[in-house]
Amino acid sequence: MQILLRKSAACLLNRYFGTPSAASASGCTEQIQYFDRIPRMIVETKIIVNPTNRRKRILFITNTSAGQGGARQKMYPVISTLSENNCEVTVYPIIPNEKLTADSILREGFDEFGRFRFDVVLCCGGDGTLNHVINALMDLDIHVPIGYIPSGSTNDFSKNLNGDLTTEDIARAVAGTHTYDYDIGRLEGKYFNYVAGFGAFTGISYSTDQTFKNVFGYGAYILNMIATLPQNISYKQHVVVEHDGQREEDEYIFGGVTNSLSIAGVESPILSNASLNDGLFEVLLVKAPSDLIDMNEIVQGLSKGNADNPYVKVFHTRKVAFHADSLLDWTVDGEFGGSYRDATIEVFPRAIKIMVP
Repeated sequence: MQILLRKSAACLLNRYFGTPSAASASGCTEQIQYFDRIPRMIVETKIIVNPTNRRKRILFITNTSAGQGGARQKMYPVISTLSENNCEVTVYPIIPNEKLTADSILREGFDEFGRFRFDVVLCCGGDGTLNHVINALMDLDIHVPIGYIPSGSTNDFSKNLNGDLTTEDIARAVAGTHTYDYDIGRLEGKYFNYVAGFGAFTGISYSTDQTFKNVFGYGAYILNMIATLPQNISYKQHVVVEHDGQREEDEYIFGGVTNSLSIAGVESPILSNASLNDGLFEVLLVKAPSDLIDMNEIVQGLSKGNADNPYVKVFHTRKVAFHADSLLDWTVDGEFGGSYRDATIEVFPRAIKIMVP
């Protein structure tokens, strides 16, 4: 890992010559730029200095129903690691039937003066759980870093950012000082972390029964995909796509707006150059095939990263609009995102800070 460190002059004075006034004037902020574990992705982080040395306040939101219930096993090591690293942890489980949702939990985090009482919001669950947390943070105008410990069935977003980090590694990062700003998207008022899509197979994630996912994990998606293969292959929708002064129009089997190296747990070379904080999302459009031979060409093109495939269109944009002849069912981060004939997606650059090692 290559590290480039830039320190403000005031911080250097404070560290080596003891001039607290200079440090106070600058906020004693250090910036680090380093190469993340993900190939081709440069991550910018900031070191946050805590002048009072008080215990860091962590709001820990956990969804024990996600995936195969992995959040239960991760709770103790997470809380233990955070406590050992000078953190004060408040734990809330997500229980929708008891009206304990990400939104309701975060609303309780404000004090009587309207200030948010926590330094970090830590989420343990699947990509859908993180999606609910991000939407609540944006809707409530809460600007604190987040942490994310994956325990879902696919965990695409975590694969993009955390790589092979252990639960304890992530907990130590949450207790630490490095943050990374990443882009999020918004589809008709609903925010998403890494993907919004329509078309074949996009409904698999939210239509698969939770109990089925708890038992079979990622295999539940595969089984459901096989069961719905005939209707998914025959799916097509006439859509007009407008972006950056250009217009695309065709019958599509799939459309996706992504900020990810993988979708549904599968990495595609066609998305290998994606960056999480360049202010751009990748748009992937797949034309409807005429027969199984065409379908095979599409699959080959996607698996080999061939963007010249006549059935596959890829471009980068900050804003894109979709206009369909009938309602399109959208998926955002594996959750149902609504049905629209006309939908606009836009990027919110570096809107979320996440704790990183």
